[in-house]
Amino acid sequence: MTRLAAFVIAPFVMAATLSPAAVAQAQEARVLKLAQQSDNPFAALVGKRGNRTREYGPARAVERYVLASDDRTFLFEERGASARVQFLCSPEDTRLDCVLDAAGPAPEIHQLSATRGPRGDVIYKTTEGETLLRIAAYGGATVFWPGEFQGVAASKSFGDDHPLTLVFEDYDAALRRAQGASAQISAIVGSPVFFDVSAGRRATGDNSAVLSDAVLTAAKGLAMVADDPTGARVIAERVRRVAFLPGAAPGVALNGAVLEILYVPNQDIGGRPSSAKVAHYLEETL
Repeated sequence: MTRLAAFVIAPFVMAATLSPAAVAQAQEARVLKLAQQSDNPFAALVGKRGNRTREYGPARAVERYVLASDDRTFLFEERGASARVQFLCSPEDTRLDCVLDAAGPAPEIHQLSATRGPRGDVIYKTTEGETLLRIAAYGGATVFWPGEFQGVAASKSFGDDHPLTLVFEDYDAALRRAQGASAQISAIVGSPVFFDVSAGRRATGDNSAVLSDAVLTAAKGLAMVADDPTGARVIAERVRRVAFLPGAAPGVALNGAVLEILYVPNQDIGGRPSSAKVAHYLEETL
């Protein structure tokens, strides 16, 4: 019998000689093998870091990583084909989200999507297409720390960290951050910029948490653009107020001299535009 004939006939011989349960088990194994050979970005990691072939899924345990070059730390949370990452603040950290809130650091939680890279790596990018993290099949990581263009190696550490979701806030937290953002951005651009959260003054609980986080991401987006002298000058000329308004979908709009930040109550980080989205809008619009 030729090899081709044996390949064609074999499945039918199996079905005739094995029990129904054995046939089903063999078919399941064949499906798994095909999935591992597919273009799914998680296929190479099946059996090593769990089954990642689902497009969506519940959050897994938060993993803590430490940079090889120093003691900077970030948290990673996989959610099926998406993930979240948060770059924690160190004592000497001068990033805006580390110094904006007088009550303590509030580093941005970034929403990422996954694509498959060479050698089975999984590459995580923001909605704006910026690569923040690459995780190798063996578990090592390369991270692109905010504000740095060179990737840095990182390894897993230990910690009992909470899920990467927004914590409960009240309106006072949003107001406190708005006051801090007004002072910080005004100083950066050299002209008064008022952060106005009055439209959400009755916000409570999850609603206020989204509003507070929207203040943070908007301030970061403005600061990213103002890092360039030309960007700072244009913001000083065009933006007088940043207004936070509840809406049906998160967004950014420029209405005269008012930069409108739309947020969706009770939608966690999906309810506000990211700092990268705010920065991208300003760069395209101003």
